[in-house]
Amino acid sequence: MSASTRDTRFSQFVEFTVDVLHMQELVTALITRAKQFTCFYPGFISAQVHSSNEGERVLMEVLWSSRADGEHALELAKTVDPDLFHLARQHHASALLFSTYHAVAEVRVSTDGPMGSAEAYEKP
Repeated sequence: MSASTRDTRFSQFVEFTVDVLHMQELVTALITRAKQFTCFYPGFISAQVHSSNEGERVLMEVLWSSRADGEHALELAKTVDPDLFHLARQHHASALLFSTYHAVAEVRVSTDGPMGSAEAYEKP
């Protein structure tokens, strides 16, 4: 990974508070939306959907090549039905929290060589 790629990565997080009875339906809807729309937006790298152990929160993380790509995707997402607000209402979410972050460091384990090693990349 080049320094310029590491420096520009941008993450968007959407956390839903949801009744445990509707958690799996929301997870499925978010995965479907990511597969059908989000993954085709320019700059998309990956998406992950997490559920809390107690089943009352769902977190969707989307990683973009740059902040500009992430912001452009937000604009495009407003034109897709169902949008995130609709999904939240449809699956009885009681709260919705949006957060964005720039990647400032990454630690990875390399499997190269007999022992492997950990590598850390930090934004200057």
